[in-house]
Amino acid sequence: MRLLRSLLAAVFFVLYGLGGLVIGGLLFPPLSLLGRRRAMRALVRASWRLFVWGGRVTGLFRVRISPEDRRRLASARGVVVVANHVSLIDIVVLMSILPDATAVAKAAARSNFFYSLIVRGVFLVNDDPVGVLGDAKALLVAGTSLVVFPEGTRVPADAPGRKLRRGAAQIALHAGVPLLPVFIEVEPPVLAKGQPWFDVADRTISWTLRLREEIPVSPAAGSGTHAAAVSLTQAIYDRLWP
Repeated sequence: MRLLRSLLAAVFFVLYGLGGLVIGGLLFPPLSLLGRRRAMRALVRASWRLFVWGGRVTGLFRVRISPEDRRRLASARGVVVVANHVSLIDIVVLMSILPDATAVAKAAARSNFFYSLIVRGVFLVNDDPVGVLGDAKALLVAGTSLVVFPEGTRVPADAPGRKLRRGAAQIALHAGVPLLPVFIEVEPPVLAKGQPWFDVADRTISWTLRLREEIPVSPAAGSGTHAAAVSLTQAIYDRLWP
């Protein structure tokens, strides 16, 4: 059973990689020339919804979220979604539910052979902090939500002494928009940092999403101060890990 599930996981990874190449290489260029960034994001969202649907149908994995939380996430617009980062496809799961969203990606993501075109096409690459703040604000004001993982990289669920980066808080302060915390659990753990992709369990893997109470940000906060960003980052930590 475990071998069969590993083979199924391999099929999913191949489809995930090829999908990124096809969407980014063939479908993005004409949409980009027409300035249809929202359509590009919708295309990615549709493909990731198909990916999640395939996981459920085959029994490889499923996404568990209460009806109320699903409605909240599916209606979220112009907010900074902050989540803990436990697996490689957390962003896929989140953006498959959000109505219109992008994410902040590390500069290194642009060099990935399979999804660099997706990153360049629809994500905000964090290689220019000032530029990211301006681009993020424009998207948020237009109603597009932004996913940020404050931990910066994948961190095991039981890791002690977590340290959050202040980027999400700085973006929310600069744009004057609220933060929506989402706590993610994966059981059994898969696709964690350093864990082989084929190390899958002999049962269906569950991504469980739990939405926390929204964190308001004053529109008058502007870019805020260092102290404001530190305080808001602590609020994110307290809300995600109560």
